Amino acid sequence: MADNNQHYNLEQVEPGMKLAEDIINQRGNVLIAEGTILDKSLLAHLLRLGVKDVQIETTTSEQEQAQTPEVTLEEIKMQHLSNAVQKIKESFRIIEKYKKIPINILQDITDNELWPLVSKHLSINYTNLEHSKKDYLYDHSVNVALLSGLLGLWSGYNKNQISELILTGLLHDIGKTQIPPEILNKPENLTKDELKVMQLHATYSFSLIKEVAAIPQNVKFAVLQHHERLDGSGYPGHFKQEKIHPYARVVAIADIYDAMTSERNYSHKNNPFTAVQVLTKDMYSKLDATLCTTFLTAFCNCIIGNKVQLKDGREGEIIYTGHFLNFNLMIRMENNECLPISDWQSIKEVTAFPTKSQENENQA
Repeated sequence: MADNNQHYNLEQVEPGMKLAEDIINQRGNVLIAEGTILDKSLLAHLLRLGVKDVQIETTTSEQEQAQTPEVTLEEIKMQHLSNAVQKIKESFRIIEKYKKIPINILQDITDNELWPLVSKHLSINYTNLEHSKKDYLYDHSVNVALLSGLLGLWSGYNKNQISELILTGLLHDIGKTQIPPEILNKPENLTKDELKVMQLHATYSFSLIKEVAAIPQNVKFAVLQHHERLDGSGYPGHFKQEKIHPYARVVAIADIYDAMTSERNYSHKNNPFTAVQVLTKDMYSKLDATLCTTFLTAFCNCIIGNKVQLKDGREGEIIYTGHFLNFNLMIRMENNECLPISDWQSIKEVTAFPTKSQENENQA
């Protein structure tokens, strides 16, 4: 157990000390989470952010450090996700055939299937489930909705705003129903001309929803702008900085993370740590740095306790990550050996542990 926590001026903090409380900015966002081991790069980062003092955990027993609860998949949440995917399939078919938005179905997904997951911080782990390539568009839409809602929750948004973020995630790619199948489903990289057609999907999405009174204006703008980037390198409008809607900034992060960690027609899935590296690289130029910090800090907290399979076949459990600016990933292997991981390419899969009933089904 930890003894009394101690208040430190930042100048007194030394590398290796452990945070006893979250460091939170003026907007209420978590910058660095409780339990993070501070190092030189993190201390320099805090100094740049203007942090003056922190709470430090004075001692932690070795026994407590060794205890990491496994992250397990709950059947009821799995069912919510399955329901959401089936309903979004139905919605996309209606949109493709009739160019009408089944808002009642989408609101049902938001309120009854995804909100129960978004209200639980660890639900980010359900985006690591295996999915078929042919269902990528549907699974991706549900995952982006889930991740957008979670990022809204972590950022201090209210319930109505979180619901709007979930709806934005569900709608962000509906314009792909208007893309020719030979381009949408092409198994190889797209040509320049084909890429230009694919990039029209954001405009198509907006065109489909712009006259639907039941969809909030915030959602409509975010759907249109989810591929915009703060440096103007995005599309379709090449907007910069404050001209990009806050919801669009949220969905952009969710979209990138899920796209990279999913199996797609033209690319294999990356492990989550590779996706985190990309978000970290772009957070000070293309993406919202505050939102990225919130998302990546939560990722580091929520990924602990997950199961890891290495490419050499060995398996273990994540027991420590460090801070996303300076990963120090530690895996507890099946023989209780603690293995540091510095090469993300050595990781084949990161998943939550199955529930007992799932294990029994797999053995049957």
